[in-house]
Amino acid sequence: MQLTVCGVGGAGCRIADRLVAADASRSRSFVVDSVALDTDQRALSSLESIPDDRRHLYGVIEAEGTGVDGDRSVGAAAADTEATELANAVDEAVSSRADAILCCVGLAGGSGATALPRLADELRRVYDIPVYGLGVLPAVGATADDGSTPTAARNTGRALANLTAATDALLLFDNQLWLGSGDNETDPDVRAAFNETLAERVAALFAAGEGDHDRQIAERVVDASEVQNTFAAGGIATIGYASQTIERPTESRFGLGILQEEGEIDDTTAIRAIETASRRAVRGKLTVEIDRESVQRGLLIIGGPPEWLNRRAISDARSWLAQETGSVEIRGGDTPKPGGDAITMLALLTGVGSCPRVDAFRAVGDRG
Repeated sequence: MQLTVCGVGGAGCRIADRLVAADASRSRSFVVDSVALDTDQRALSSLESIPDDRRHLYGVIEAEGTGVDGDRSVGAAAADTEATELANAVDEAVSSRADAILCCVGLAGGSGATALPRLADELRRVYDIPVYGLGVLPAVGATADDGSTPTAARNTGRALANLTAATDALLLFDNQLWLGSGDNETDPDVRAAFNETLAERVAALFAAGEGDHDRQIAERVVDASEVQNTFAAGGIATIGYASQTIERPTESRFGLGILQEEGEIDDTTAIRAIETASRRAVRGKLTVEIDRESVQRGLLIIGGPPEWLNRRAISDARSWLAQETGSVEIRGGDTPKPGGDAITMLALLTGVGSCPRVDAFRAVGDRG
């Protein structure tokens, strides 16, 4: 699936920048063009992969080029002042090749989270392609230990209310889930690790089905329409991912115990590997925790050596996910990886009706 990747605000621009870097390192490309929009000149200058002419500073009068420090009122004023300029900047990066626009944003901040809802509304009005949000939840609770509401939590609640309505779907990543003991999410190394994890999963999703140098043919191709149809459930989305190492069977030539060569793959072995990977992807750590029974649509993408991609196992995995979620709209496909040593499983779950962290943030946002 081909994307125009747009970063809005400091966190959003860093995520978009990492996605562009991830795209450059893959055999399957999914980024058509990219753009970064921020109120902080230093943050824009620190980007590494988005081209200089695609980086746009806005809100110079309101933010003086140094960001808004989480102040949503200042961020909103900056976005309102330059709404046309922001839309034009993204317009320059959207080509006829793009299947969708992916807008990345940190939900706890004051720049991206206030600019994106209005920008997304305008993009959806102008373009006949989906506009997806990729939002990051902060590693804070909705309520502090003393009973107060942290600014980051209040900002997040307000941003969620606006963005779920303004985008065709909102894919979430919860920093709290991935924060190790003793880690601080403001640490640059920790932030980089978060962005790397997020980029790996997002790249695996959108690159599936794109042509690669090996020209391998999948049994069931996951093309742009499959991804779009899954996201069409709208609302909150999450991604699960798992990798299951495989052991290739070998046999001895002439029965001498020497000259080992690769043997045929036993169907039972392949089925078991895909079954294990699918359960780990869905029941393991998602990008945001959800109630699986509230999922409306799902997509499973199975990767691995072609000889291990057992058609019956892939069909069984889809049936299992349908039972796990109660959804009748489960899609699936495979991405052959010749010479690989693992079965990979990516699960996209959309139209989520129940997400505890989102519900908590929305509650504090509603209280003002």
